[in-house]
Amino acid sequence: MTLETRRRWTWDKGVLAAIAAAALFLNLYALNKEGYANEYYAAAVRSMLESLHNFFFASFDPGGFITIDKPPLDFWIQAAFAYVLGFHGYALILPQALADVGSVLLMFALVKRHFGKVAGLIAAAVMALTPIAVAVSRTNQVDGLLVFLMLVATWFLFRAIETHKLRHLMGVAIFEGLAFNTKMMEAYLILPAIYVGYFVVSKLPWRKKLAYLGAMTVVLGAISFSWAIAVQLTPASERPYVGSTTDNNEFTLIFGYNGVNRLTGNMSVGGRNFRMEFGRFPGAGEFSRHFTNGSAGFPGAAGFGGSGGFGPGAGTGGAGGFGPGASSGGAGSGSTRGFPGAGPGGSPPFPFGSGEFRRAFGTGGFGGRFGGGFGGGGMFDTGTRGVLRLFQAQLGPQIGWLLPIACLSLVPLFRNVRWKRRHELTEPERAAVFWTAWLIPVGAFFSIAGFFHQYYLITLAPAIAALVGAGLTTMWRDFREGGRFKWYLVGVVLLDLVYECLMVRSYPTVRDALIAVTAGLAVIAAALVLLPRVSGRLRRAGAVVGLLALLAVPGYWSLTPALYGVNGTMPAAGPAGSSMGGMGARGRTSENDNVAQYEKLIRYLVAHYEPSKGSFLVATLNAQPAEPIIIATGLPVMAMGGFSGSDAAMTVSKLAKLCEEGKVKYFLIDSGGFGGRGNSQLVAWIEKHCKLVPASAWGGVSQSTSNQREGFGGFGGFGGTGGLELYVYTGQTQS
Repeated sequence: MTLETRRRWTWDKGVLAAIAAAALFLNLYALNKEGYANEYYAAAVRSMLESLHNFFFASFDPGGFITIDKPPLDFWIQAAFAYVLGFHGYALILPQALADVGSVLLMFALVKRHFGKVAGLIAAAVMALTPIAVAVSRTNQVDGLLVFLMLVATWFLFRAIETHKLRHLMGVAIFEGLAFNTKMMEAYLILPAIYVGYFVVSKLPWRKKLAYLGAMTVVLGAISFSWAIAVQLTPASERPYVGSTTDNNEFTLIFGYNGVNRLTGNMSVGGRNFRMEFGRFPGAGEFSRHFTNGSAGFPGAAGFGGSGGFGPGAGTGGAGGFGPGASSGGAGSGSTRGFPGAGPGGSPPFPFGSGEFRRAFGTGGFGGRFGGGFGGGGMFDTGTRGVLRLFQAQLGPQIGWLLPIACLSLVPLFRNVRWKRRHELTEPERAAVFWTAWLIPVGAFFSIAGFFHQYYLITLAPAIAALVGAGLTTMWRDFREGGRFKWYLVGVVLLDLVYECLMVRSYPTVRDALIAVTAGLAVIAAALVLLPRVSGRLRRAGAVVGLLALLAVPGYWSLTPALYGVNGTMPAAGPAGSSMGGMGARGRTSENDNVAQYEKLIRYLVAHYEPSKGSFLVATLNAQPAEPIIIATGLPVMAMGGFSGSDAAMTVSKLAKLCEEGKVKYFLIDSGGFGGRGNSQLVAWIEKHCKLVPASAWGGVSQSTSNQREGFGGFGGFGGTGGLELYVYTGQTQS
């Protein structure tokens, strides 16, 4: 290395390289063992590779019958990776993993420009060690790319403020529009930060600001809704049905299911209040994949009830489930994952006794509106609505380790601002306005929203990372300079360390080690920083050790997805045996996990398939049993009711016509349980006009055997083929 090269390679670049290397490891290690992650989206990419028609409309199935519930941009990228690398699970996950690494590097660039190198490095490190960001980026969920596009839009916003050029503001519109076409309304969560940040911070005359923002808004709207408009302008007969709607309208999906419903908590597709009904409950879709990874039972091998499930004959082996015949004991054991909200060996993240358990699964949980349960963690383990929701046991370990510092950093960052007087904001204060306008509205949304998943919280990560980096460096400067704010840093750091220790105290397998490491590093840092007559170099070393103390626990939590794997549908981080962060994940060493269980069925269907234009291999009531068949064969499989079975994509008359034309011959439906018979009219017609194929003919499980094995009605949709029934159309009325 030449002298000139050594001069260019400064210390901050070396640290940034180490952070980037850590991010690469966390996102890429053992990525090939994550399987196909979310098989609903994997099946869609498989379908998109079959034709340009499917590719453009983001069709769930190769036959182009119905779309997935998301816009297409990320899946276009996944399809491109799969086209080049082959259709493998890691090819679908790789774009999101790389996007997260890109977000880490962008955080350094964005924070450095206003708060300096150290703040930028801290922000990058916090972003890299955000547990939920790592977990979701190791799946084919779209959120990693979403955040990356948001940060690119932020870069253009900062350039627009600095240069006063409209073209940079157009860059904001372009990348926010692309983000919208990645995950619809969630991309707009940072619009308050964009509009407030530009209007407050830009030095242009206010009339020109309004004109520029108006132009940006027009372009943003045009790009955001361009694909949806193209879909709507295409005759319904020439495109797939819009999934997760009852009116085949892309704008209903945007503003309903993926919009207002997320805030109100209304999980239904058609706008009706969600009730726990067989078929209306997305048992064969989102809920079942939440709790299983291909094993029968509830959740079967995922940990709750060992190999059993719940109800009569529920299994043993750790927890045995619950109900008559269930053994006692905690849910989950060893390296398997427990029930959502459960801590190691079945203990919840925070103390959770049998009384709470009964309430969760009695009138507050499975009985009624399904709103109070899952270990006291609320719907999909997202805690209880309120101001402190992000600090609760359900969400805190995913996003909130350093959230106290981010919130308390607002005091030193804005303490010199005189809001009631004319005050020229400094560059750091301008940037702090933007990051605060990102943190507060997005945090408020997740504090009150009724229907979201833990991995959505990745959209909070950039604001937390930026404010932690900016806040700690500002507080460190105050500490060194003395004055009335000298001890603010010590108090904030101590408070955050106490919060972290409280959060890990309910994880006995890792609690003692993590608290010991955190406390040890904190003591060393305190000695180097607080003792008198310590040199400046040692004091800076103490500050670094203190930062390591803050990052130790979130760092370990971020490592767990690589160690144990993640649930592809409900990704979350956490030690083995805790929460739902890696339910059954590392046991999924083959990317054909659920596909393998359908092998005999697939062979039977392919052997009896009569290819013709527009014909389908088999029809299902919902997406889950269709997913592994599509992944394995790439042949048309019709999910008549879409993702959850509630879409109005099929009618009895339409189905009868398809059968008469020879386009649909076989039907795969659930024999009972949560998700199977969502459309009773369709099921009644199938049972009347189709003949039941003996389970022995296609490798299925008889109903009696299924009940004994799984309990509570079979639960065919909860992974595997148990409880599923295959029907063949005969054209004759069955007795």
